[in-house]
Amino acid sequence: LNFCGFFVYVLSAPVFLMTHLGVSERDFLWLFGPAMAGLMLGNWLSGRLAGRLTPLQCIARGYAVMATAAIVNLAVSHALPPGVPWSVLPLFLYTTGMALTMAPLTLLALDPFAGERGLAASCQTFLQAGTNGLVAGLVAPLLWGSTQTLALGMAGFAALGAGATLAWTAIARRQAG
Repeated sequence: LNFCGFFVYVLSAPVFLMTHLGVSERDFLWLFGPAMAGLMLGNWLSGRLAGRLTPLQCIARGYAVMATAAIVNLAVSHALPPGVPWSVLPLFLYTTGMALTMAPLTLLALDPFAGERGLAASCQTFLQAGTNGLVAGLVAPLLWGSTQTLALGMAGFAALGAGATLAWTAIARRQAG
C-alpha cells in the first residue's frame, strides 16, 4: 500500500509531468530523479538504523516521513500552481519514508513463516504485483486528472498502509500476550 502512494505517480507520469507540470517528454527526470534519490536515501538510512532501532521504530519513522510528505504534497497541490520543483519535492520525501519502512515491514511479514519464508516471500510478491495491477487499471486513471487528486491518492495509500501496519501490530501483540 505504501508503494501504491508513489506508484500512482509512476502510472500517471505522462499526465502529471507533461499536462500538469508543463515539462516536455524529455524531462521525466523531474519525477524519477527525486523519487529514486528518495529511495536511495531511505534505503541507506534503513541500513544505518538496522540494529540501532527496532523494526517498529524504523517503521514509525518511515511513516512519519511519509505523513509529512503527504501533508506537504496536499498543501502544495492546493496552495500553488503545479510546477517544478515544488510539485515533485514531496515525492522525494515520500519515497525516502517508503524505503525506510520497506525492509523492516518485509522482515515482520516474513517472521511468522520462519520455515516457509520462500513461499511467504512469493505470496508477498504476488500480492504486491496484483495490487499494482489494480492500481494501474482502476485507481491511477481516477487520480491523474489533477495534482490535488494525485496528492489525495498518495495520502490515502499512506494512511491505508499505516492502518494495516497498526492492525497487524495489534494482532501480533495480542497473539504474543
